[in-house]
Amino acid sequence: MKKCFLFCFFISLLIISCNKDKLIPEDKFIKVYVDILVAQDTLQDKSIPPDSIRAIILKKHNIPDSLYTNTIDYYNSSEERWEKFFDRAIKYVEELKNVKEK
Repeated sequence: MKKCFLFCFFISLLIISCNKDKLIPEDKFIKVYVDILVAQDTLQDKSIPPDSIRAIILKKHNIPDSLYTNTIDYYNSSEERWEKFFDRAIKYVEELKNVKEK
């Protein structure tokens, strides 16, 4: 029984570590996510579907849709992870605003 538990435990760790390799680094993900939100907000009345906007932004950042989806799934697995992410994203947007005001 212990051997089975240890085997399952190590397989789980392997899967988790492999999935982390298939994520957009947080600094880059913040920029991508903010770009998508700004573009959707800016272009919402131009009858461009949100999926098309996302595809354009992902292409701009050279990110495959599957990598974006894996990253979203990763953040969706933890509310705390999203909270930390949004705190950093807000700081990034504030920095952008400060640069534009200067």
